[in-house]
Amino acid sequence: MQRRRFIVAAASAAGAALAARAAPSERFEIVYPRIRPGRDVHAAFALATLDAAMKAANADYTIRQVEIVMERTRALAELASGTIINLHWTSIEAQAERGLSVVHIPIHRGLIGYRLFLIRRDRQPDFDKVETLKDLQALTSVQGLGWIDAGIMRSAGLSVQTTSSYETAFKMVEGGRVDYFPRGMVEAFTELDARGQRGSDLVVEKRLLLVYRSDFLFYVAPTYDRLAATIARGFAAAYRDGSYMRLFNTHPYIQDALKRTRSSERRIIRLNNPYLSEEDKAIPESYWARL
Repeated sequence: MQRRRFIVAAASAAGAALAARAAPSERFEIVYPRIRPGRDVHAAFALATLDAAMKAANADYTIRQVEIVMERTRALAELASGTIINLHWTSIEAQAERGLSVVHIPIHRGLIGYRLFLIRRDRQPDFDKVETLKDLQALTSVQGLGWIDAGIMRSAGLSVQTTSSYETAFKMVEGGRVDYFPRGMVEAFTELDARGQRGSDLVVEKRLLLVYRSDFLFYVAPTYDRLAATIARGFAAAYRDGSYMRLFNTHPYIQDALKRTRSSERRIIRLNNPYLSEEDKAIPESYWARL
């Protein structure tokens, strides 16, 4: 059996209607990596989206997390073996998708690719001077080691330092070793809120928005192709029946980020994402938010 399967999220209306009438024919056990402390609020929306997809597919499932926190590289490696976990959600990237079953519908409608900057409070005047990509190239950002965002930014000529520690990224900004830490708009405010007094010198930069096509997808172990197909079918059905958009339009994680970002008031700097697979590029426009 060919290991490389890309699950294209498209199902016919007739097929979806038939699935909705049928009783669940299979029970799935979904296992994902332990959520890193402080990231629970991010995971909540992904898990709610997964639940909406499984319900729309009329699929019966249980779900649990293993007692191991896994960074992206390890999670993808463990997923490929399928022995510890069978589901992970992480950034779109052609290389990461190889050998895995992938549900090609963005979980956050692309909001991960709308990047706000975490900066030191006293640095806002420096960012007030930024009008173009060339201006931004004079400043240095930090990203996690192995994050595809670092490659996207470097391909646009931006200066990027990397660190293997998520916590160190904040310290590098606080200590003035770098100028900014780009985060998805659904991440930036919640991460500062979670840090409380520890992040008292950090703020979300007020006027810029870096935009490129990116989001998280559901990645499934290659030996769980029926699970991947079920999620894909259900996710597409959740769009059609309105249940996903109701979730998106009411979930505090999404709506608080949209309100606090005030994207219409920001100067947008757009980048190309050269790391998309052909399947990523073929994702219908209706699955992407337009701000």
